[in-house]
Amino acid sequence: MKECASDWKELWAGNHVIVSNEQVASDTWKIALDAPELASRAQAGQFLMLRLPESADPLLGRPFGIFNADAESGRLSAVYAVVGKGTRRLSQLRAGDRLELWGPLGNGWSSAFESRGTAPKRLVLVAGGVGCVPFYLLLKEISSGARYYGADTTFVYGARNESRLCCLSDFKELGVDVRVVTEDGSVGARGFVTSVLPDILPKETPPSDVLVLACGPTPMLRAVASWTSDRGYACWTSLESPMSCGLGLCFGCVVEELQDDGSWDYKRTCVDGPVFDAARMKWD
Repeated sequence: MKECASDWKELWAGNHVIVSNEQVASDTWKIALDAPELASRAQAGQFLMLRLPESADPLLGRPFGIFNADAESGRLSAVYAVVGKGTRRLSQLRAGDRLELWGPLGNGWSSAFESRGTAPKRLVLVAGGVGCVPFYLLLKEISSGARYYGADTTFVYGARNESRLCCLSDFKELGVDVRVVTEDGSVGARGFVTSVLPDILPKETPPSDVLVLACGPTPMLRAVASWTSDRGYACWTSLESPMSCGLGLCFGCVVEELQDDGSWDYKRTCVDGPVFDAARMKWD
């Protein structure tokens, strides 16, 4: 296992000013902060811990995937769903208010690319709900030619209905191939994200050419992992495990990962992930 963070000064960012905090979908908000030291270090797929300042209710911070990071402006943004007391209070904050935050945390998508040794020819990103969050910065890098340039890239974005799709215009503005799927058919294809994958990756697609990245609810990740495994495609997933500290201290976000000797070992999503090889995860 990786050691927990030892140099707190590298992670702790203190109080930072909120630039904007706006609703972008049903029960979903996007928050932007002035955080130049974090924006310059953030990588696609990493996350932040945010906490209401001078408050013990809730006591602990909450993990939020990094949506965008702009080193030039020094701004950092995250997208979150309002699901409880902490996120509800967070959604009530306005520009000019302050938040405590630390990060960036986690291993990001780079681990998936590094595991291959060579760049994929077909790259398929699969998101469900707020699972779209860790893909924006990656797609921005790809579309600008900054990283992984040359891969034929498709972004599949699924949600229950049109009102649950967040920041869709942001993704479309990047000029990438976006495929929308909704369970009720209110927009895009009707069904689940796996229902469109056969059209994007026909059976004749060589497995050595393909890399699939996925983020979303566990049932969706399980389905994508099963579909890619059956076809021999490499698949890496970003887990949405609940976290308490984000620094590997509490062991509250452990998952089981298959080891080379066939045994299972516990890994902490916050420091060993959140990005893992789907073929090594215990999905049952």
